[in-house]
Amino acid sequence: MNTQMFYTGTDEEGNDGYCATADDDEGKEVILSQCFKEGTTGVGKAMHKVVDQLNTIPTIAVRYTMLQHGIRAEMNGMRLTAKAPAASAIIKKEFGLRKGLSKKKTGVAFSMLLGLAQMLREEQRIDEKFNAMVEEDREANGEE
Repeated sequence: MNTQMFYTGTDEEGNDGYCATADDDEGKEVILSQCFKEGTTGVGKAMHKVVDQLNTIPTIAVRYTMLQHGIRAEMNGMRLTAKAPAASAIIKKEFGLRKGLSKKKTGVAFSMLLGLAQMLREEQRIDEKFNAMVEEDREANGEE
């Protein structure tokens, strides 16, 4: 999946906005912000939610993997369980995706969201390491 990501700035409430595009299995372009109720701001909120959960809940990656397997099974006409809500419904409800999306677009959007969240998480880790190195350098040079 070829993904391109763009940062669109912040809104008046201070929420980051992101837009990403990718091609699905058939080569059709999927624009991530069009899959969310709140557009680019919704993408930013969902990305930060995923990153926060990855940083605080040790087993959340397993849940995300199960949701991905569930949406793939639903695209093939199967369900993982008869009594629980469908994986596509869980994803739409928890992350703010539009209700009218097909299962295929929901799966592509969720995969893009997880990939972008992983990129954001890695960027935050790099920033933390850089800031720690700068602070150590300041302390070594006797600066405040």
